[in-house]
Amino acid sequence: MERGFNTGKDTANDTAWRDSASAHQEKNSHHIPSQTGEHTPTFKNLNVDLSEMANIQLEKIYTNIVNRVEFSLGYPINQKFDFSAFAPFLNLHLNNVGDPYAANSLLLNTHAQEQEVLEYFGKLWHAESRTPLTGESFWGYILGMGATEGNMYALWSAREYFQSRLISGDSNRKTTRHPVLYFSQESHYSIEKCAKILNIATFQETGNQYYAGQCPITASGHWPQGVPVNEHGAVDPGLLCELVDFFAKNGHPPIILLNAGTTFQGAFDDPLVIWQKLSHILEQHDFSAQTESESGVDCWIHIDGALGAAYLPYLEMAYQQKWVDEKGPGFDFRLPFVNSIVMSSHKWYGAPIASGVYMSKEKYRMQPATHPEYIDSPDTTLCGSRNGISALLLWYAITTVTPSKQAEIAAGCVKLAAYAYDLLETVTVIHPSFRVKRGPHSLVVLFTRPQNEIFNKFQLSGRGESAHIVVMPHVTRSAIDSLVSALREPGAFS
Repeated sequence: MERGFNTGKDTANDTAWRDSASAHQEKNSHHIPSQTGEHTPTFKNLNVDLSEMANIQLEKIYTNIVNRVEFSLGYPINQKFDFSAFAPFLNLHLNNVGDPYAANSLLLNTHAQEQEVLEYFGKLWHAESRTPLTGESFWGYILGMGATEGNMYALWSAREYFQSRLISGDSNRKTTRHPVLYFSQESHYSIEKCAKILNIATFQETGNQYYAGQCPITASGHWPQGVPVNEHGAVDPGLLCELVDFFAKNGHPPIILLNAGTTFQGAFDDPLVIWQKLSHILEQHDFSAQTESESGVDCWIHIDGALGAAYLPYLEMAYQQKWVDEKGPGFDFRLPFVNSIVMSSHKWYGAPIASGVYMSKEKYRMQPATHPEYIDSPDTTLCGSRNGISALLLWYAITTVTPSKQAEIAAGCVKLAAYAYDLLETVTVIHPSFRVKRGPHSLVVLFTRPQNEIFNKFQLSGRGESAHIVVMPHVTRSAIDSLVSALREPGAFS
């Protein structure tokens, strides 16, 4: 058993904590104030040790959440981890403020471990090393929150990239208008939120404002909210390129967000297929599409790989070992037209704190507006202070579980997802209107939404008349069996 992952058995700390808390609860149960009603005592007349009260409440919270883990099936959040060794660090303030590659005066940090993590993902995503340091070398940082921060940073970088090209005159095209953002109808909801904050125009907004009724991909000419997708949720390359062609013809360079695993259907866009069409369109309209050019390309492609940017590399390793017979599309820096990638570490690896990795290239590193004397360091990140625990957690996860073991886990997950799909199909024998769907390489299985008791018990995620499960490393065959058993009941969909 690899270190760093929960075996499902109680640890000594778990048992000691429960025994201690139970003793506290039994001893002090008559002191617990009512949570409702007018007789709740105030702090000034409370005759009980507040730390004991807090411990009792913590035990209740812990027990309540732990009891939900087994049937946590609807969200891409791996629950199979054990970071008990980190308890001492909760009594320390770890602050990774500033650029991870720049020294600063706050020495209570885990920048060294952050750099090791970034080196790991640089190799995992086939980026150029920082030794020697060139413009093509990877640069990135560990996020203060999940992939939403990385998506915002990527869009911010893209906006500044095009602004600098406009000022410097690097673009081939002499009459360039503002860039336009493209994302699919299955992209994460954060994309539009980030675009609004950054004042980046989407293709729908630009179309409605300047080219009303002229959309080339709809019969009515109206502009859709997001690029249409195929039956499994991957963006339609042809329709995307038709849109880019329309706006490029009118002087708008593209910012394109592609998905390595969509939120609800778990679909994977194919960057290479898209670029093969897109590069010709850019050149046709006098935009640069030469990735080896020193002046750069008139396009920014960002990969939102919140789950897939961790899962797909290990699935590819499993494919190379012949443990599975499938692998996903390429998405990483082997593709020279990819500008940036983001991944949420709490999804595939599991963590008690939401975080992630943003990675781009040294030549795209943002230049901070100031060099704050307060921290004696340039801050090229988005959020300033970043907790140092997240870097340490991810460092521990990749240090204690080898890539080969991760590939084995990925193979197990994709096989279990196939098992779930096959088993869910048997529900149609009892409920003929029941439908189930799973896309290529996906850990997501969609099916007809059941009644609320089943939906809530298995913590499913829903959209309209559909629900889904996400087969993460903590999901077991027995949990899937229990779900399918519940769905077979006569009143499961009433």
